[in-house]
Amino acid sequence: MNFSFSSYLKRLRSILIGVLIISFLPSIFFGIAPLQSMKLWEYTIENRKYSLFPDIFDKFFYSMTIFFTALLLGLLVALLLTFLATLLPRSLKRAVYGFLTLLESLPDLFIVIALQVSAVYIFKKTGLLIANVSGVYDNRIYFFPILTLSVLPTIQLFKITFLLMKEEQNKPYITVARAMGLGNLYITLNHVFRNIMTSLFQYSKTIFVFMLSNLFILEFVFNLNGIMTIMLNTQGVSFIITVLFIAIPFSFLFEVMESYRGGLNVQKEDAA
Repeated sequence: MNFSFSSYLKRLRSILIGVLIISFLPSIFFGIAPLQSMKLWEYTIENRKYSLFPDIFDKFFYSMTIFFTALLLGLLVALLLTFLATLLPRSLKRAVYGFLTLLESLPDLFIVIALQVSAVYIFKKTGLLIANVSGVYDNRIYFFPILTLSVLPTIQLFKITFLLMKEEQNKPYITVARAMGLGNLYITLNHVFRNIMTSLFQYSKTIFVFMLSNLFILEFVFNLNGIMTIMLNTQGVSFIITVLFIAIPFSFLFEVMESYRGGLNVQKEDAA
């Protein structure tokens, strides 16, 4: 892996310019004076004012806990479902792929609200509260937001790994391994899945951006009061700082992934 710090700084500079433009758009179109808002190091939720610092650190770690737990859960479930799908007959595999395409076409907001309404419906009918479906400022919820945020990445990752698995099984090394008498389970776990995880890196950036946009919707629908909620309720310098709290670590993460991907491509070219 060859991490380029200069490339990371260029990426960060482009993001900062974009954030500055967005921050000053209200003053251009609506005549709002941004310099006044820059002095306000606070934000308002439900007519209550909160200090940006140190509140932003707590909100950031809350949102990132939900984000990365949902990502890990989605990846584990997708890999498990992919492994189980390999045991199905060919006709059922085509049906699974069609069902995944249907699920993937559903709007993000529809799935979020459908899960929330389902939990409320179950509670009304059975009295069983699966999980809290809305948070308040001082009472955080984890289970249902994590479960909801992991659904769409699970579908995406399952579809990707399903296609990668199908592609890997048609490669010559699989035929050679079978000819050597190695079992399908051994080949899948020790060779196919390892290659799939490597190939998943080329889709990682898209999945991260997709999940961040869903986190924005999730915090609004579930009233989570995380970092995205602060971003919605700030302007001027406070807005810029909030966006940079998200942009700086994720830009660094994207640069690391790009460097790792570049290293993998070089290795493949050398091997070829």
